[in-house]
Amino acid sequence: FGIQCEISMLSYIYYSNNTYQMLLRRLLSTTLVFVLYWCFFFGDELLSICRLYLSGRQIFHAVTLRGDDAHNKTYVPMIMHRMWKDDSIIENENPTSLPVNWTKAFAYCNKQYQMRNWTTYLWTDESIEDFLEKHYPAFIPTFKSYPYNIQRVDAARYFILHHFGGVYMDLDVGCQKNKDLADISNSMGRLNATAALPLTQPVGFSNDVLFATKGSPFFKELIDALPIKNKWFATPYLTVMFSTGPMFLSLQYLAMLPSIKAQVLAIPEELYTERGTRYFKHLRGSTWHGNDVKAIQWMTSNKCVVLVLISALVIFRNVKQMPKHEEKIR
Repeated sequence: FGIQCEISMLSYIYYSNNTYQMLLRRLLSTTLVFVLYWCFFFGDELLSICRLYLSGRQIFHAVTLRGDDAHNKTYVPMIMHRMWKDDSIIENENPTSLPVNWTKAFAYCNKQYQMRNWTTYLWTDESIEDFLEKHYPAFIPTFKSYPYNIQRVDAARYFILHHFGGVYMDLDVGCQKNKDLADISNSMGRLNATAALPLTQPVGFSNDVLFATKGSPFFKELIDALPIKNKWFATPYLTVMFSTGPMFLSLQYLAMLPSIKAQVLAIPEELYTERGTRYFKHLRGSTWHGNDVKAIQWMTSNKCVVLVLISALVIFRNVKQMPKHEEKIR
């Protein structure tokens, strides 16, 4: 009965010639078009995001550190993978294309982990393409079809970690002097995990820090899904996020078999973010973000304002057209 009343009310609003109800009708139509537009690009993804959000943190297996973890056998190689378009970060102390704090953080992290017997690989655009052509040639057509370079960088890290294992960190992530990433690797050994990645807000994982064993099933699932998700998602920012970036990674995790999810550990916020006993320094970055990112972030932070603006736009448009409408009725 309640549903029938709501349908009747909406029908009355939609088909009535009353001025205010006509404005509501236009507002409903505009809202419907807006919703259909986003559903066209994000039908399955929107449902998956809702599932992920409503599931909360209980669906993730968290990294837990213990004092005796150093005695555990870990299968995460002591390799740190970093990426930049060329090797200028090594050849020059302050390359003009990179923020100074990035180059200093890279040098500091490299020095710290060399003393701990880690190896650092710096992957460039050229070496990434050579690597893929040699080991994953079937992916090259998809790799070259990406419209944005950040998609190639995102995809490459999954292939590299699947092939070599180790730890990947973006250049805008630094190391803490009194923390050792081997703590997380060792906890993975205790918990029989083959991958670890940080939780982020408001939902899902980030992909700026990644841990993996060689041949990790989780990363195998990711690289198999990349060609399927190579499509346009309404804006450049959302295309990156859902085709190769953090939302791609998070939604693929949600769809994986329980046996694979059980091998993936979530690095909790107290180990990853700016507060707590964090293992990482977060520097100013996001060099690939465009104007659409600012617009989306602003709309997300000001939902009420956006709703008011849309309503005002519809009302203004209809008020402007009202004399013509009334004259036509006469």
